[in-house]
Amino acid sequence: MMQTAALIAAISFALLALAGMFALVKLARFMSESSFLVKDLRERGGVLLDRANLAVDGAQAAVDRAATQLDRADSVTASMDELGTGMAELAGQVSALASFGRALTSGPVGRAAAVAYGVRRAVGLRRSRAAQADRRTLPGAVMDRESRKFETDGATR
Repeated sequence: MMQTAALIAAISFALLALAGMFALVKLARFMSESSFLVKDLRERGGVLLDRANLAVDGAQAAVDRAATQLDRADSVTASMDELGTGMAELAGQVSALASFGRALTSGPVGRAAAVAYGVRRAVGLRRSRAAQADRRTLPGAVMDRESRKFETDGATR
């Protein structure tokens, strides 16, 4: 009986050793898979971090461009304010000049200038009528270029 008990104990120990070996093999396989997953995760994590850094850099560049555009808009606004001030000053000067011109034309100098213009215009019209009378042109008459004679309705004068 002792031998049977020793045999049962030896078989039980062998079975326990086999179960332990099976558990250790499974644990070793699990550890190798997990180390592979951790390695893959580190590689992908590095790629993800690189992409995140690129995205942050792109966002920073966009913010910098926006700040530059805002600075340009501020300078344009300031120059428009200066332009508005200059235009207001110019409008005041034009208004003063217009009132001076109105005063000048409504006074005696303006009247004398109007009379001089009228006389000059009348003399010019009179001279042009005298020149037309010398040429003896008739309204609607066509001048023949070769003979320099006047024709009206096919009749020569």
